[in-house]
Amino acid sequence: MEKFKTDLVVKRLITPLTVWALTRLLETKRAKRTLQQVDARAYVTRKNAAKAIQRRVRNVRDNRVWLVAGAAAFALGIGLMVRATRKG
Repeated sequence: MEKFKTDLVVKRLITPLTVWALTRLLETKRAKRTLQQVDARAYVTRKNAAKAIQRRVRNVRDNRVWLVAGAAAFALGIGLMVRATRKG
């Protein structure tokens, strides 16, 4: 019976020990510096993505006529393909 109690105690201690070890690891200067670099890259990427979306919105707004003409041409092309398949 003692073996089972020891096994249970070990299983219960694994999680807190793992959390403690990871916390200690992440508190080192090297880990903090690396995490800051990763955060900086993620921030720059997010900022660039936001700028790209704004640029696309501005382009659509400035070229609304071309967008409508392109959508109409696309719809017309699909319609002609459907018509051709029905006849053939």
